[in-house]
Amino acid sequence: MLFALTFLRAADWQPAQVPGPAPAASPDGTAWYRCWVRVADSFFTKHDRNLFEESVGVNIRDLTGAHEAWVNGRRIGTGGSFPPNYHSGQDAIHRHKVPVGTLQKGAWNEVAIRVHAPDGTPGFRGPAPFIMDYFVECVFEGPWEYLAAADYTPGPAVDQQPPRAAFSTFRESQRTLGRAEQVHGPSLPPAESANHQQGFEGLRSELILHEPTVAQPFHFSFDDRGRLWVTQSRQYPYPAGIRMLSRDKYYRAHYDKVPSAPPHHDRGADLISIHESTRTNGVYDRHSVFVDGLNLASAAVQGHGGVWVMHTPYLLFYPDRNRDDIADGPPEVRLAGFGFEDTHAVANGLAWGPDGWLYGGQGSTVSCRVTRPGLDPADAPGVHFEGCMVWRYHPETRAFEIFAEGGGNTYGLEFDSVGRLYSGHNG
Repeated sequence: MLFALTFLRAADWQPAQVPGPAPAASPDGTAWYRCWVRVADSFFTKHDRNLFEESVGVNIRDLTGAHEAWVNGRRIGTGGSFPPNYHSGQDAIHRHKVPVGTLQKGAWNEVAIRVHAPDGTPGFRGPAPFIMDYFVECVFEGPWEYLAAADYTPGPAVDQQPPRAAFSTFRESQRTLGRAEQVHGPSLPPAESANHQQGFEGLRSELILHEPTVAQPFHFSFDDRGRLWVTQSRQYPYPAGIRMLSRDKYYRAHYDKVPSAPPHHDRGADLISIHESTRTNGVYDRHSVFVDGLNLASAAVQGHGGVWVMHTPYLLFYPDRNRDDIADGPPEVRLAGFGFEDTHAVANGLAWGPDGWLYGGQGSTVSCRVTRPGLDPADAPGVHFEGCMVWRYHPETRAFEIFAEGGGNTYGLEFDSVGRLYSGHNG
């Protein structure tokens, strides 16, 4: 009976090719698209962090006007906004997260999109939308159903395959991705949220910084004045100024060029901030920015007359010999050639070792071919490595070498009082 009700008005729907222009919308410019998808069983694979179900999204771009996306009768996101405060979402990239429990295993899940085009001519002007989890994707390219009316209520999944607009072919994820606007869900005020934290017996946590003062912090370090330096990788995970050409299911991407080093780079949203407790009570009440506009910055430490910044694919040195927190000039490129195939695994975790070397890590899904600009010949092969490792660099001799190999997704390095190196591993 559920199936019959879903297709009761089938005569009102007509086929529309996606991508491509659609038939004229209703008089007020509103219309509906819909299709069905039987998702791969891998979408429901159990994982310690529910990695697969929590990473499902419907990707939409270049859809004329404003839109709402629905899955099985549940609205999962919007692009632009509908009247009376209309604005188009066509020029943005939209990745609408599908909440856990929305999709039904073995059923035909309805994907419905309400569109509003003021000129009455909606349509997908670019690539077809697609659904993906962490590893596989299904591209909704082909005939959809189209309704030139506003009065439709999206429905639940159905057991029988619909006669048209049904998709079930999945492949390894390879569609290129881009920076989408982040839509935050419900959240508590910072102090209230911190009060909900529960630690192990004998462990106490305190709130010291929060948004908007810091956002997407990747690295922390302290200087000899007790100040906290924070590398805020707000540009993550999509670098500015370069275009993804292709990627694989592990999110390893190929880009159209290698980014230039600052100050000749494409400015991003990353920054290095400094936070000080003027009353020395552990409450950071003075905040400043050392440098902003960075792109793929992941760590910063002071030392040897300046600030060392991991700014993939470069290790930069900003001279600041008078220690006024203002760089004396443009940064020096000390190392080049760190990989950024997967921005989740780029070189990171700068830390000074007791031997005077600067240590850093590299994650599992990138490679490197490191050279020393201005020191190595232009055709030098560099030091090559693929995957997880710890590297080190001497600021005076300018020697570079691989220090340790293996591990998980290496990040966050720290030395203890007897010189032992600790490294965090993700995965």
